[in-house]
Amino acid sequence: MSHTVKNILRYILLLFLLFGFLPGYSHSYVFRGLSVTEGLSDLVVNALYKDSIGYVWIGTGNSLERFDGTYLKHFLITGANEKIKRVNAIAETAGNQIWMGNGMGLWRVNNEKDILEPIAAETLRYGVRSLLPDSRGALYIGSEAGLFIYENGNLEQILIDPNVLSASNIITGLSLGEDNTLWMVTNEGLYALSLTDRKITPYHYIVEDKHLCSYNNVTRIGTMLYLGTMGQGIICFNTRTHQFSHFIDVGCNVISSLSSDGEDVLYIGTDGNGVHFVSTRKMKSIRSFRHEPGQDESIRSNSVYSLLVDRDGLIWIGFYQFGLDYS
Repeated sequence: MSHTVKNILRYILLLFLLFGFLPGYSHSYVFRGLSVTEGLSDLVVNALYKDSIGYVWIGTGNSLERFDGTYLKHFLITGANEKIKRVNAIAETAGNQIWMGNGMGLWRVNNEKDILEPIAAETLRYGVRSLLPDSRGALYIGSEAGLFIYENGNLEQILIDPNVLSASNIITGLSLGEDNTLWMVTNEGLYALSLTDRKITPYHYIVEDKHLCSYNNVTRIGTMLYLGTMGQGIICFNTRTHQFSHFIDVGCNVISSLSSDGEDVLYIGTDGNGVHFVSTRKMKSIRSFRHEPGQDESIRSNSVYSLLVDRDGLIWIGFYQFGLDYS
């Protein structure tokens, strides 16, 4: 073999290795499934979180599950009312302390007893929809009766509307801003809470005298908030100009899960059209995962209830009544 041919082959091999390992050039993902057969307690997977140790926490319709890549450990939720057991949110604070919110309130994993224990059940006796820890050790709790702040064993309640039953007090998503502002999305609009003086500022999206302001989740990239809805797709909000706008169409207006890489890409789970990765700079979808009948390599359902892209680049997709798929 000539020296020139060898150089060409080396060059081809180098290109193959280079493009083969770049994420943008990988052609397919192989998904594995977790269901009742593999030990999952329930097939509704409503929340997902990967902790600092590497465990993946799975919130189902009646339990919190810890997955180590091989085995599942069950933390069953006590109580007689099955309708309010479904896990809505999972979070972690210092010391690998795992928290969970559901329709019954706030729970914490007791690592010594290996059980879930309710926290401040006498005060926080409302459903918990969202959880967000900060770097100071505070845990922000979005409930069906306003915001609760848990810090140093103390619990503070902040109502957006004096009427505790108002839809404004049903907080479905939380995001921290860079200026000591906590952004709260609710069933009745977007609100900014100044953590310095506890002042609340409302922001409502009005189009043709109609309010489009029932939000399901939120994520932030720079000065832009991306708000997922249950019927109008994704709405953008610029935190500097305070202007709303519609984001691109992902083929389904029911946004069940919304997160980001913090720089460019939105990770979008829809209840009807699978999963989409969307570049906010290019304003287009760069990857989609859908259930395709007859194709074994596709995900098992397009009814996505939760989505996690973890720090290792693994993809975890929770479904309604189909358990979990992961890459």
